[in-house]
Amino acid sequence: MAPKGKGKAKAAPAPAAAFSAVPTLDEACALLLKNEPAPFREATETLFTILKNITAKPDEAVFRRLKRANAALSAKVFGAKGGVRFLRAVGFVEEGAGDEAAFVLPAAVGAEQIAAGKAALKAAVKQFSHVQEALRTAENEAAAQKLRDLRDLSKQNNSKRDAATAGEKDAIKAEIAAERFEWERQRDPTNFK
Repeated sequence: MAPKGKGKAKAAPAPAAAFSAVPTLDEACALLLKNEPAPFREATETLFTILKNITAKPDEAVFRRLKRANAALSAKVFGAKGGVRFLRAVGFVEEGAGDEAAFVLPAAVGAEQIAAGKAALKAAVKQFSHVQEALRTAENEAAAQKLRDLRDLSKQNNSKRDAATAGEKDAIKAEIAAERFEWERQRDPTNFK
């Protein structure tokens, strides 16, 4: 038996470089897919527009620099799960600090990487729509089953109520017949009981 505190060596903490490694487009898109529908749509549309603008005018620096302080980008891309990771996967790097912080796409990033980013976004949107459709279908099926269950319960309740009502009607009819018989018996002059 190994003495207390000795034995297996503890794993060394992951180096800081592992956390700043460039993510893959698949990893980034997997995170984007975890967003709710509205943030997902806003993030993917904005990211696609960014890539489309870079493809249309690759030499214009304004499209290759995304300021962190930009309110629209903060709300639509930086605030969405996987938005920043997607930018890094495409090749954007962070530069500057404070109000000057920005994501910059180096000129070395070629059209192939931008095209791969656009294709990954299209695939993520398609996958998201399939997932949402499956969720809607499941919700519709659950609602339809609940409606069937309620209808069955209503039929059972109606049957019980109808059976109880029929029993009450039969009892009332029997009582009326007994009272009629008694009334006729009392009116019969030959009956002196």
